[in-house]
Parts: sequence; structure tokens; C-alpha cells
Amino acid sequence: MSYDLSDPDDRHRAWSDYLWKDHGVLRLRFHNMHPIGDKGMWRANQPSPNRVKWLAEQGFKTILNLRGTQPGRHYYDLERDACERHGITMIDLPWGSREAPYVERIENLVKTFETIEYPAMMHCKSGADRAGIVAVIYAITQLNWPFEQAIEHLSGKYLHVKQGKTGMLDYFFDQYRQANAAEPIDFMDWVRTKYDRQAIHDGFMGSWWGNLLTEKLLRRE
Repeated sequence: MSYDLSDPDDRHRAWSDYLWKDHGVLRLRFHNMHPIGDKGMWRANQPSPNRVKWLAEQGFKTILNLRGTQPGRHYYDLERDACERHGITMIDLPWGSREAPYVERIENLVKTFETIEYPAMMHCKSGADRAGIVAVIYAITQLNWPFEQAIEHLSGKYLHVKQGKTGMLDYFFDQYRQANAAEPIDFMDWVRTKYDRQAIHDGFMGSWWGNLLTEKLLRRE
């Protein structure tokens, strides 16, 4: 379904769909917005057009959209239109919340961090999972935070839940944690030389299905 935002009726329809189909009504006052360090990067949930206006008024220069390029979707069209009207650069960076990240996406993400204008805000839908993993990567690669400090950005404090398939993100970082404990290695060096995306995907899914079978279906103790 596409929207012609120059048509008042279509703009109203897009806004209504944003509120009810994308659960935007829950985000009108709750933005799950938090700073990541003190160099101008923030994380949040999906912003409404009014929120984009507010961000521009606060001096924000860039929005990183972790939901990816999705023209024709109400939330995407409204956000891009608002960014264009208020002078914020919107960059689409597709990210998954239930999959092991692709090396190319990590490389592109780090390059983006190093080239955008700040202050900047990254967001997914809820600001919990995709924003969480990207916040950890930002903290490690741009702020040089210790791993144990950075990983706090992927936690319940920001509404991240690791018990479901979004636990794939925790599993990914745990593999780095183990490798670094065995033999210290820079995170990006690990990504480029040691990280096996398929093996991590398969390892998590195997353990996840095993836990589901024993703990939920068989109710074993």
C-alpha cells in the first residue's frame, strides 16, 4: 500500500496506519531514548513525524533507520518526509533482530559511524533489539568501551529480551566474549577473521530449539 503524502487525505491515512498498524500510539510519549556515551549518538524507538521535528529543533543532524528501506510503508514514508522537511539526513541500514549479523553490514555500519554528522539517533521499531546490537557495536568501535560495559546496551534496561529468538544477538556477542577470553582479539579483527555467521546461526538455533523442547514442551527439570 503506497501513500501520496501531498494529499491531505492520504497523509491522514498514513498517520492512522502508523498509529494503529505499527503501534505508534504506544510511542507517542514513550521514546525509549538514551545516549550512548557522550559523543552525540543516541538510541530510540521509531520516531513519529512530530518526534523528527523535535529532534531537528534539538540540533540532530542524522537518523540511522535500522528497519531498512521500505518505501510504501506508512512509518517509513512519514519518517523520510519529515526528515526532508526538517533538514535531517536519514540513512537506511537494514538490520535483523533474530539473525546473526552479516559481516558486510557490520563493516558498513562502522564506516557509517565514521562519516555521518552528529548528533545522531539510531532507531528500530521498539528501540530494544536492533538498536541494542548496533549500540553495542558503536560503543566498542567508536568509544573503545570495554566489552562488559558496551554489552549493557543489549539488556532489559532497554527492553531487550534474550529468552526468545532475539537471543541470537546475545549469542553472537557471547561467541566474541569467549574468543576474546581465550586469546585477546579486537572485535573487528574477530569479525573479519574468525566470525563464522552460519556456525553461530546454527549453534544458536540448535540450542534454542533444544531449550524449547526440554523446558517448554517436555517440562523437564
